[in-house]
Amino acid sequence: MADSDTIDPNPATGSQVLSQGFWEFNRFYGSWRPGKYMFPIDEEETNRMDIFHKVFMVVRNDRLYTYPPHPTAQAPRIMDLGTGTGIWAINVAEDFLPNSHIMAIDLNQIQPPMIPRNVIIKQYDLEDAIWEGLLKDCHIIHMRMLLGSIQTDLWSQVYKNILQHLVPLEGYFEQVELDWVPRWDGQDIPQNSALARWSDCFLQGLDNANRSARISSDDRKRLLEDAGFVDVREQVIRCNISPWTTIPHENEKAQWLNLGFGLAMNALSFGPMIKQLGMRMDQVIELNTAAITESRQLRYHAYYNIHIWTARRPPS
Repeated sequence: MADSDTIDPNPATGSQVLSQGFWEFNRFYGSWRPGKYMFPIDEEETNRMDIFHKVFMVVRNDRLYTYPPHPTAQAPRIMDLGTGTGIWAINVAEDFLPNSHIMAIDLNQIQPPMIPRNVIIKQYDLEDAIWEGLLKDCHIIHMRMLLGSIQTDLWSQVYKNILQHLVPLEGYFEQVELDWVPRWDGQDIPQNSALARWSDCFLQGLDNANRSARISSDDRKRLLEDAGFVDVREQVIRCNISPWTTIPHENEKAQWLNLGFGLAMNALSFGPMIKQLGMRMDQVIELNTAAITESRQLRYHAYYNIHIWTARRPPS
């Protein structure tokens, strides 16, 4: 990317992150709207976020979205909700839709200082009842891995706000989520599976915090339709947790997912399990280590499902 194609909208971004957080469990957490985001925002975690971006790119054959903007949209308007490091928005701006106008939104300012000129980073709380100052008449609104970060009973409100920020008829919403419940292909399932125990604890901790990450296809479709969306569709893509097949692409998916899984364990676990379930840190680390070890056993054909929902705003 040439220097002329980038700007630094906030040269103090790096130091600003450090002024908006605190240390806990030997990790750095954001302090803006405290308690809403249960996971760290340090360099280790941002590296993990970027690896999961790679996971989704490999899983989706390098596709960043399902439906391209309508052909009449010469300068598509796009929002990326819960942008994290901003890598999805930056990737779209640089490599897919260079004429687009993109607003990338997150609770935490952990994005790089140098971004494409057509990307705006905005610190914002998506749980606000009324969205003010966000991009309107969008052709695409994208969301990825926000289950567990939004209050469970506020999803209906969030979806209604998304609908109102899409252009009628042509505007699409897309949500991508990983189901953390492990499944196994075949009958060789480990007894007292550490992966299953980790999933149970992680999901229960988020339930206790009223920020569920459980996936129900029927419930998600109902929420989207109740918000006013039409053409609600769901795609489910299986991704093995270890590279046990003879199919190169399946193994590439698994290798990236396994790398991301190993890096994610402590970051995902400490808040939900220690704060919400009352587990000790040594207990959490022991469970995480066992789950990572199990995830690397090729004899166990474990996999996760990735869900992609798309929905359109109807005509006004």
